[in-house]
Amino acid sequence: MTDPDKRERIIAAAYDVLSQKGYDRASTKEIATTAGVAQGLINYYFPSKDQLFAEVFRRETERYCDSFDGVFEVDPNEPLTIEAIAKVMEVPKSRALEEPEWFRLRYELFAIGLRNEAALPILKDMLEVKTKHVAKIVRDVTGLPAEQSEGLAAILHSVIEGLALQKIADPDFKYDEAYATLSQMLGAYYATVCEKGET
Repeated sequence: MTDPDKRERIIAAAYDVLSQKGYDRASTKEIATTAGVAQGLINYYFPSKDQLFAEVFRRETERYCDSFDGVFEVDPNEPLTIEAIAKVMEVPKSRALEEPEWFRLRYELFAIGLRNEAALPILKDMLEVKTKHVAKIVRDVTGLPAEQSEGLAAILHSVIEGLALQKIADPDFKYDEAYATLSQMLGAYYATVCEKGET
């Protein structure tokens, strides 16, 4: 097994163990066992557990962004209605329902980045990656200029993460209703922008 293969196996094992056990109960010993490598090899590639988990976060953020490619397709000749916006928003909405463990992992890694200086730059970079990716989608779907797209993307990213957190923490949270309201708000915003001739 090559060094890159070993590193990749460690990262994949860390994802599995962290998803199942959470940060506090995830040990490097268990990660090494899951990866099929010596425990000392983890320290060779990742001087701290937080840095390993930050790398997991970086990889999963990239994978998450890639999963959106080609999904948000709208007819540029058709008006962007609230119904069309709601259809577009089904993608992030369904993620929390279909992959709650992935969101739990993300929240775990957010906490690592906020409390550990070594992991904080990676957290900041990945939040920027996600926001820029969402901004590109907003531009493609709405035709809004870059500055507006980036501002709206930052808001959307925060709202999507927040709604998922509420749904995971409280299964009775009115998730569908919240997304319906979000779609209406986005529709109203887009209509206002169009009236001002900014698209």
